[in-house]
Amino acid sequence: MKLRKGTWIASCSTLVVVSLALWVSSCKKDETAPTGGGPGGGGGTASVRGIVTRADTTGNPPVAGASVVIGTGTPVITSASGEFTIPVTAGTAVTLNITKAGYSLNEVVVNVASGATKNITVSLLKEGAVATFAASGSGAVSDGSYKLSVPANFVNASGNISVSVTGLDPTTNEIRALPGGLEAIDAQGNTRYLQPVSFAEYVARDANGNILQVNPSATSGANIELPIPASLRGQPGYRNGDPIECYLYDAATGKWKTPVPGTVGPSSVDGQPAIKATIFHLSWYGGAPALSARACIRGYVRNLNGTPAAGVDVEAFAGGNTVTNSQGFYQVDAAPNSNVRVVATAVQGTSIQSGEVLVFTGGTQDSCRIAPDITLGTAQQGSFDVTAYLFKIKTSGQSIDIASAAINLVSPSGARTGWNTALVKIGIGAQMTTLTSTGSGQYSAPSLPLTGGQNYSITVDFDQNGTTDANGQILMTGCPTITSPLPNSTVGRSFTSTWTDSGTIVPGYSANYWLTVTGDSASRFFFTKNRTKIIGNGVVDTSVYGFPQPNDPLPAGDYSMSLYALNGPAGFLTIGTPQPNINGQNVSGFFYSYAFGEPVAFTSTGMGATTARPGSGKQRVPLALKEMYNQLPENIKKKIGARF
Repeated sequence: MKLRKGTWIASCSTLVVVSLALWVSSCKKDETAPTGGGPGGGGGTASVRGIVTRADTTGNPPVAGASVVIGTGTPVITSASGEFTIPVTAGTAVTLNITKAGYSLNEVVVNVASGATKNITVSLLKEGAVATFAASGSGAVSDGSYKLSVPANFVNASGNISVSVTGLDPTTNEIRALPGGLEAIDAQGNTRYLQPVSFAEYVARDANGNILQVNPSATSGANIELPIPASLRGQPGYRNGDPIECYLYDAATGKWKTPVPGTVGPSSVDGQPAIKATIFHLSWYGGAPALSARACIRGYVRNLNGTPAAGVDVEAFAGGNTVTNSQGFYQVDAAPNSNVRVVATAVQGTSIQSGEVLVFTGGTQDSCRIAPDITLGTAQQGSFDVTAYLFKIKTSGQSIDIASAAINLVSPSGARTGWNTALVKIGIGAQMTTLTSTGSGQYSAPSLPLTGGQNYSITVDFDQNGTTDANGQILMTGCPTITSPLPNSTVGRSFTSTWTDSGTIVPGYSANYWLTVTGDSASRFFFTKNRTKIIGNGVVDTSVYGFPQPNDPLPAGDYSMSLYALNGPAGFLTIGTPQPNINGQNVSGFFYSYAFGEPVAFTSTGMGATTARPGSGKQRVPLALKEMYNQLPENIKKKIGARF
């Protein structure tokens, strides 16, 4: 379920005296407390990587196929292991919206420094009970003791609607599935911090599965019931008749706002105390007291050899995030009187280490709770994969030169995460140019001059410690120029195409050529190592992965011929796995070079109707070319007009 800007999620609030695991956005700092790294100024690129799990099942298994999106941007889909990486704008609060059909919504607000990567864990609940009834009539649905009663014409729809209720018990690990942080703004505009008591998500859909909004002209609200946890029943503030203040969650800002009244009364489901309120929004609702202060946790992370672990990501789950300082110390936000799991994770090179402790926080008036030391466990060995490209593109009489690379850290489970902190250089001999990290594991140098026939080297220092961890070489292709047919010329149904290549001035130079002829009436695709090709001779070509390619005479019409020169690792133009040409310990990668010549427009007089025959096979674009094309900037794709 996606929330549009301006949609509200509501929460009812009262006092809570049991230990609850919370997501709290920040805590009252002790001025003498050690601090870790934090978000930097606005601008620049950063990224968030994380895993989506299921909160209401033992072991918290990963949720594959969940959508992670920022606003109206392009969603990132979680992998089979529930993992994702998404680029964000640095130095500003960004809301991640996490959804999957059949699950509850979750939202997380993050703020990441420029060039940094924040690690998070997000959980979803499996959708609860669902009932179907006419939109013009009333209906009710219960998920255990969580209940929603909807009056007639409450939503803007006709025909039948389906209404779901998904209950969340915040005294359990289900708290992980609660959307957003727990920072609230009371009626006077003061900041408060919520301790949850009972929550549920209420959703209505039409027959097509579209999320429905409340009818603006509805005269009656819907009634909700949220059970009081057994541990709180009978305590002050949780007895029948006790007032409870309700907060609405603003999805646009990630804060709980606009308190409205609610009351504790006997549940119509089981007679036990429940929070009762009348609502005019269908989304998340719950009970949570608003407090004026919060707690925090202070601790120390060390390596296996006992030395301080500096620069390690630390997360209080649920809670805040931070990074250990140079002495291995951290201070992280948490809620008062709560059990909080603190997890430390370190990634260096291909080594992945983690450790965790469970801490019970004190009251809001206390200093930060001192946590037991966290010792990072034995490193799990991951690996890096690197794919690098050199592009020379000739368009409108000008040459555009680009170098790019993509780096991923591959965990022992096979999960891939973009790696943004490597030092990547490409060049000839000692003349090396450093590529700029653009987020999500991508690096580029948009103005690196490229010379055909020269060997270019790539070096990668994954942890920027001054040691080269991986290196490789590729022969840069020259820029091809079509010499036949001439621009705007007329040819017959069969003709010989020829071209030159600027790289041939270097002795021993060689390149592969991908030739395309496209028009309204026909298309032809060829691979060759020669600098000439007969078009339309009727001889079936098998140069593309060994699959037959038609080379029939051209029908009459207008055509465009494009020519690309390309080089890559051994086997990149055949079926099977190419051999890496970027190597290092626990590293494998591929280095390619491409040059795009100016296309040539021409006309074919074509063949007579009696000699025409259908094409002799499906035209296939090699995988190496598809992957190359995906690496190009959108404006460059439009300029070369490639059809992949």
